[in-house]
Amino acid sequence: MKKNSEMYQLVYEYYETRILLGFYTCHDKLPSIPKICEIFHFAPVTVHTALSLLEKNGYIKLSARRTAEVVFDASPEILRQNAFDYFIVRRQGVIQIAKSGALLLEPLWIEGLRRWSDEEWSALFEGILTFPQTPLSSPVEFYLFAINALNNRLALNLLWEVIRYLRFPYLANGMETFSELQEMDSLTKDEAIALFKKDAKSTYLWTSQRLFHFLDEAALETSCDTKEQIPFSWNIYRQRPQLRYSLSSRLIREIMQGKYPEGTYLPSLSQMVKLYGVPMMTVRRALEILEEFGFTKSYHGKGTQVYIRPVELDFTKSPIQEGCRFYLDSLQILALTIRGISFHTWTHAASKKKEALLEKLSFLLSEKKCSLCIESCLIFIEQESTLPMVQECYTRLRELLTWGYPLTLARFKRQNMDEKYETSITSIIQCLTEKSPEKFSAALETLLLEEEKYSRQFWTPYIN
Repeated sequence: MKKNSEMYQLVYEYYETRILLGFYTCHDKLPSIPKICEIFHFAPVTVHTALSLLEKNGYIKLSARRTAEVVFDASPEILRQNAFDYFIVRRQGVIQIAKSGALLLEPLWIEGLRRWSDEEWSALFEGILTFPQTPLSSPVEFYLFAINALNNRLALNLLWEVIRYLRFPYLANGMETFSELQEMDSLTKDEAIALFKKDAKSTYLWTSQRLFHFLDEAALETSCDTKEQIPFSWNIYRQRPQLRYSLSSRLIREIMQGKYPEGTYLPSLSQMVKLYGVPMMTVRRALEILEEFGFTKSYHGKGTQVYIRPVELDFTKSPIQEGCRFYLDSLQILALTIRGISFHTWTHAASKKKEALLEKLSFLLSEKKCSLCIESCLIFIEQESTLPMVQECYTRLRELLTWGYPLTLARFKRQNMDEKYETSITSIIQCLTEKSPEKFSAALETLLLEEEKYSRQFWTPYIN
């Protein structure tokens, strides 16, 4: 989900972290621009942008004929304080990533590995598989490469956002390897994956323990007030123009939930600017997207009316392409992670919350609004999960999944839309009635896997 105009941030953050935490010291030289381009696989203009920002912020000095020189001069005490200041407010986030990673990230790279060809596995075991080089350690490159097999930009975005939050992968020297890789050639794929799971957990545990030991030591040496923790935040939209997609998604969701019933008019442009806290241009572009998807109809001098109708989607238009990609990518992540996450949520949720979900789904079934069943289950997970990172990521995924409403409407037409989900919601209601977390989680997984499979088969030709 990285756009070219934001790629420079990865280069900037990488070198900023290394400078602030003492990996580079004053008068050290950064790699040449061609070398940085080779490492990150970025164009020279992207690297120039990152280096120019580093110079502007006082970290380096650029020269026309020489490599960039570090000019940030700090004592070991200051560098140590920099590390303490960054990580002390993210300590709980580091812990949460450890708790949530097995539910959110692990299923993604495992599925990626399962999609590898026999040739890729053979190359890995023989030590000749070449990962796309990054400035990170070999294990981190491996997990990025594994997730890349999903062809899911959103999944890669999630892993990169985790790396950007943790920052300690930026301090690796790029030479670490799997300790037991040489012994893998006799293993089956499943046995190798199990070994990778073990390695990932032990490596993260070892790294975080070292980090916590440093924080505990530094806390004894420095006087600091208790600071508010900064949780992990999944920033999918890093470009201001993407606000229109976020607002469009929200409006579609509110229309489907009945806040703006069909036939009524949306608030005026000026009212929407105040209501949603976005610029006028963003509102205009969002309304154009809604009309392209067949959810509204604008009338000059009267306003924008909610007018839900199946339309022939024009996939030459960027908003249609982006909405479809968001939907397919988010659907795949949900399908791969829902079983473990829904089971974990169920076991920690209060009985009355489970009963409330049962009542909600039964109501949707009786009102012929079965297409809202997935969103209702995701809201249950957001509200009842004990893992903040899961709450954060599932909130974002639910927002992106909103694009499925107009796509499903265009595919099945209005009269068949709810019939498509009737069997699934009935099955989920039965599992809730039986109070079986295993069956509930399995039913949700089945629904999302089928939705992802058939949606991808239908829509992928239009966006590739």
